Amino acid sequence: MTRAGFTMIVLIFLAGLWLVAAPFAARFQPPHAAWTGITRTDVVLGAVLAVTGLGGVLAVIAARVREMYADAASAAARGGTPRTPPGHAR
Repeated sequence: MTRAGFTMIVLIFLAGLWLVAAPFAARFQPPHAAWTGITRTDVVLGAVLAVTGLGGVLAVIAARVREMYADAASAAARGGTPRTPPGHAR
């Protein structure tokens, strides 16, 4: 996964959070009133985007952890130390 791809997943998650909060933060939804159709649509669509984005973030993290375990296992099999990812000092 590239850094740009991960950034897009995080932006999808944040867009979902904004859609859930927007009707209330921008005061389109009156307090203590029944939700309008637009508010319901914003909240449902925002929740779907937020859950999808969160799932993507967790999938990227899981893939990275799986890759790290594979690197450690291959390094242990050849008797060395696991490789260090670029930009990470030991």
